[in-house]
Amino acid sequence: MRLLVKLALVLLLVVGFSAYDSRISSATLNTSEILTEEENLNLCKLFSAEKLARLDSVIENFNTKYRFNGNILVALNGYNVYERSIGYADPIRKVEAKPEMVYQLASVSKQFTATAIMLLKSDGRIDFDDLLVKYIPELPYNNVTIRHLLHHVGGLPNYMYLTDKYWKQEIAPDNEDVIELMAKYKLPAFFKPGTRYDYSNTGYVMLATVVERISGLSLNEFLQRRVFRPLGMNSTYIYTTADTSIKRNHLDGFRALRYGYARIMDTRNNGPVGDKGVCSTVEDMFKWDKALYSGSVINQELLDEAFSPAETVYGKEVPYGYGFRIRDYNGSKVIYHNGLWEGARTNFHRYLDSRNTIIVLNNTSTRINHELVRQIEMAIGDGQESDITEMLAKMAIEEGVDQALELYQEICDSNPAAKVDFNKIALVADYLLKEGKTEKAEKLEKLCSIKNEAERN
Repeated sequence: MRLLVKLALVLLLVVGFSAYDSRISSATLNTSEILTEEENLNLCKLFSAEKLARLDSVIENFNTKYRFNGNILVALNGYNVYERSIGYADPIRKVEAKPEMVYQLASVSKQFTATAIMLLKSDGRIDFDDLLVKYIPELPYNNVTIRHLLHHVGGLPNYMYLTDKYWKQEIAPDNEDVIELMAKYKLPAFFKPGTRYDYSNTGYVMLATVVERISGLSLNEFLQRRVFRPLGMNSTYIYTTADTSIKRNHLDGFRALRYGYARIMDTRNNGPVGDKGVCSTVEDMFKWDKALYSGSVINQELLDEAFSPAETVYGKEVPYGYGFRIRDYNGSKVIYHNGLWEGARTNFHRYLDSRNTIIVLNNTSTRINHELVRQIEMAIGDGQESDITEMLAKMAIEEGVDQALELYQEICDSNPAAKVDFNKIALVADYLLKEGKTEKAEKLEKLCSIKNEAERN
């Protein structure tokens, strides 16, 4: 087991570093040698001190220069190491943003709609290649499948054209009202299903309706039962102006003006859900992030599908899985989604190899989130040295100094450019000693002393 872990780590260093997974089988370790979750978090913060300082500088700059308002959470190697509330939740009344505040996620909601479909697939109640009209037979789009809609290659017309033009009632339309309009006016499809990619809010409203018709539950209640409540996402819910029984608990959106802000009121298109509508906090979204790694909601086989690009019938790649966009960052896969809706600007970016995560929730119309995410990426991305250092320290504590030294030699042999900060390991040893973790501290001190002795000789 240990040899396989070490060989895998050396291979990853040759092709590009991936974070060390410290979840070693407890059957082979003394309990006192295993790092607790709190110790892992504190070590991650100590080893990432330079990254966090750069990150703080980026956030301060955005707050000063661009009037950023919102909440930010950054996780490194799966640990929440940075969380800040910046500016105002209500910039007109000068109500400061706080971590527990709930934001409209906008299109970041789509991953939850796709998750509901995947859960029905796991239950054996739906197949991705089923035709949409199997579940919504009144629609005139006979060749569109569930899979087409998940990947945005279905070609359905924009439902907002219909609601803006034909919906005259005071209360907002719900999903069934949208379907009634589509069935009545029979707008032509934009293109033949599968022939090209065209981002479609309509497709995800249809998927949400499929979930509701199969389950007999509202999308909100389905996700509460299967996702939100089981994960402890207690502040997360779906808001729709079409259901007056749902208590609004999220922040208003604001339009940034040259001198101040204007409050954005709900519109008729706040009724349909599936394409948007989920409201949440940064901490609830971090719980969701961890669940996607653990496979506690969706099994790994389905997640692999969800995180994989599609293709058109002509073989052109579509960089969108099931509710997630897909991109590359420095050779590593990023699973992400951004949101933009009525004052909401949101980002949920997951870096699978490093298990880093960036969550940004902003309730103003300022178009700065993408640049903020880019600069956060730069602040936390240049960290191979600190990652290798943390990996060796954890191995010394959990597997022993000899194993850590052996791995260090293998790293040096396979990648001479790799660096380890033994001064930082010594500082961590001091921290553990002050915390009363004498046995763990002594292992790190021994690792440093053997390294120093070897250099002198």
